[in-house]
Amino acid sequence: MKRLFPPALLGGAGLERLVAVAERLPLCAIDHPFGFEFALRDEAADSDFCVIAAPGSPLAAHYVRAGAEAPSGSAAAALGACLARNARDPASFLARRGGSIILEYDVPAHRREEPPPPGIFFVPGGASIDAARKLLDDPADAVAALWAAAGLHADPAELRQVERVHEVVSDAGLVVQAGVLAGRPQRAVRLVVHRIDPAELPSLLDRLRWPGSAATVLSVTAATNDLTLPGAVLSLDVSASGVSPRLGLELFRPVQRSPVDRTGWRLLIERLTDREWCLPAKAEGLRAWPRTERVLGPHGAYRVYQYINHIKIVVDQDRIAAKAYVAMVVRRFDG
Repeated sequence: MKRLFPPALLGGAGLERLVAVAERLPLCAIDHPFGFEFALRDEAADSDFCVIAAPGSPLAAHYVRAGAEAPSGSAAAALGACLARNARDPASFLARRGGSIILEYDVPAHRREEPPPPGIFFVPGGASIDAARKLLDDPADAVAALWAAAGLHADPAELRQVERVHEVVSDAGLVVQAGVLAGRPQRAVRLVVHRIDPAELPSLLDRLRWPGSAATVLSVTAATNDLTLPGAVLSLDVSASGVSPRLGLELFRPVQRSPVDRTGWRLLIERLTDREWCLPAKAEGLRAWPRTERVLGPHGAYRVYQYINHIKIVVDQDRIAAKAYVAMVVRRFDG
């Protein structure tokens, strides 16, 4: 499948690092969509990598076995125990909410001899608004489950900040994801909030005590809202000291004409390039990403669907940059 990656997005040492991560996983990782994260303002042709481990799935069973073999107290042991618990105990966090876990690997930071633990994100099991609301109806319960899955000790100050932020954003939007990035230097809980009225962003950011410029955020929404799904989507990192200065604005297409939707993303990619939030070479690679391919492997032929899920604009102090979150769906080819 290496030929499916545009060289500007993934190649050379970056591709080899990704292969080193992927080869640790069983083939059943392709049973669900799996994804890649490309930094569009960085010249390096590398990518983060994510898979979906639904409790009770073959991939979850792989992590359960790996956790049982890992040292007690390690991140791998904690993740395996979490997935085992949610597969067998109807009272466990995800079982009660019908949710899944996205595991995100920071591939550029990967070391073959000691790979960092993946980021862990809880997502609703269904696409309904009720499913999303149910995921974080009790922030303390959700945070405790995330800490347990990542093998992190409880931090009362962090929990207080998450509860404060959740109370603020719940009045303005819908929290659809919660996660921890245990391998990052800065410990935090990430909340992804959908359905925010862009006109309410300045007052919302003020109530969140976000230490950044609301004018910069509004400049991003003004530059993109004619090409994207209505309503702002915020990605917030919440630590014991409050909301991080690094804020994400996630952009989705309003309509997809087909699963790959190449033409639908073209204008937004051009807009990102014009604003210098995306390098021209990365834009060229991203335009080539959405497509359908046939791949031959040792176990037969497969149809591979490549699509762009969303773009994230990251605002960090005075720097603005774009990231692309893309995915592959692999299905056995029947003719």
